[in-house]
Amino acid sequence: IKSLRDSNVAREIAGKNVEFSWGPGKIVGDDPQKLATDISDQTYHLSQELAPYLKEVDNELLILSPYFVPGKSGLSFFRKLREHGIGVTVLTNSLSSTDVPVVHSGYANYRRQLLRMGVTLYELNRELTKEQKRMMKEGEFYESKSSLHAKAMVIDRSTVFIGSLNLDPRSLQQNTEIGIVLKSSEIADRLAMYFDKIIPSIAFRLELRTDENGFEHIVWHGLVDGENKTLYWEPYTSFWERFSMGFLRLMPAESQL
Repeated sequence: IKSLRDSNVAREIAGKNVEFSWGPGKIVGDDPQKLATDISDQTYHLSQELAPYLKEVDNELLILSPYFVPGKSGLSFFRKLREHGIGVTVLTNSLSSTDVPVVHSGYANYRRQLLRMGVTLYELNRELTKEQKRMMKEGEFYESKSSLHAKAMVIDRSTVFIGSLNLDPRSLQQNTEIGIVLKSSEIADRLAMYFDKIIPSIAFRLELRTDENGFEHIVWHGLVDGENKTLYWEPYTSFWERFSMGFLRLMPAESQL
């Protein structure tokens, strides 16, 4: 309670510095009964409450998820969106900014497939200037160590989901999560426009390239020491960090990520 009372948001509200936008909202969440049923039974899952909104995607889907492991079902969903010309953009943590490298290894197994189908992938740039950190903090996108914290989706700049749900197997199948769906073009558009504004300066954009021998390589485009650079390895990581992540990618433990 003290942390909430002393938070920046609480102080802004008390100071009457918060601009309110009004619109319908719906609380969605996992039923606790989820923990007592087999993971294949999705009756009590939050994902079932989000499904109707995701089926309405007509133009654009923006996802912010610190941990992002789409799995086969997620790949199928994104592929259908792309086949219908729907833009999909994802911001998640990089290997250097994540606090759970094993989850990043699960995500890394899907990067090339996502890029092939035209999904736009961004990974948080760990090295941020003070001004960039301030901009992110204003949007509540990060924690003190410059790690992505926000969990949200914006659908067609008209609907927003904000909650505790990560798009990974553990959140979807094992944890109990909660969130709110807001049907507000004003809020959705503002969030999406803020994302468009800051993303080039706070994240690396991934690109899939094919060399003259036909081998695919991922490159990272982003700011390094204030200059736009193209990197050919996981930014701000050592050889051993990349080696360890590559080893973890071989482990068949995706359901536990």
